[in-house]
Amino acid sequence: MERYREIKKIEIEDKYLYMDSGTSDGTQIKYHKGDVWYKVDNIGGEGLSEYLASKVLLCSNLKAEEYVVYDPVIINGKTGCCSKNCLKDNESLISFYRLWAGTRGGDIATYLSKMDYDDAIETVIGFIGNETGLDIRRYLANCMAFSMFIRNEDLHFNNYQLIYDGNSFREAPIMDNGRSMFVGNKLFDNKKSVKENIKNTYSKSFSPSYELNYNYLKEYCDLEIDMDRLRNELDKEPESYQRDFLMYQAGINLK
Repeated sequence: MERYREIKKIEIEDKYLYMDSGTSDGTQIKYHKGDVWYKVDNIGGEGLSEYLASKVLLCSNLKAEEYVVYDPVIINGKTGCCSKNCLKDNESLISFYRLWAGTRGGDIATYLSKMDYDDAIETVIGFIGNETGLDIRRYLANCMAFSMFIRNEDLHFNNYQLIYDGNSFREAPIMDNGRSMFVGNKLFDNKKSVKENIKNTYSKSFSPSYELNYNYLKEYCDLEIDMDRLRNELDKEPESYQRDFLMYQAGINLK
């Protein structure tokens, strides 16, 4: 029997529209209605990747508040995804990029590009520690490990984020994984195997090597994924190249 997932369809008025500057590939249309965020696919496939990425995290040992859960949805006739708002009324998201610009001035990515990746990582750890009092080694390590697993090619300094409540900071949950599993990868060739395509995926921050980034902080990583459970969950999903990618990854031990 062919797998099938019924995708919810929703119409949202323009008054709920929120435009967010994204990557160099363009802006992604977002809506905020009630306690839910909606994101419309910009290049195609982001919503499905967000959904499947959160499916992976549901099969992990991370606490529910440490990641955002996404569902696929059709928004005004276009594919996308939705998620519950992870912020309380008095909270706001502050990206590493925004915090650096507001306290040091300039572009953090440009500043770090002059350093070796290990020095850049230590610089960010020290910067966040000095400005917020947080030790982000575990947060970075888990983000890097997950990014390596799903091959997130958009984990830049606007997507490393903190939550600020007016008095103190805490790490934001893992989110914004739409540009993973080959989505937006211009070198992706659907005629090639996952093993061949994965060689052409690169990290967006620090070193372009996922493995180098992860290995530098792996002692602080405590992310574990139940591969048996993940394979069972993926077996329920319709065919897609993202699903095939994760099935391939599910046969490899994360650590």
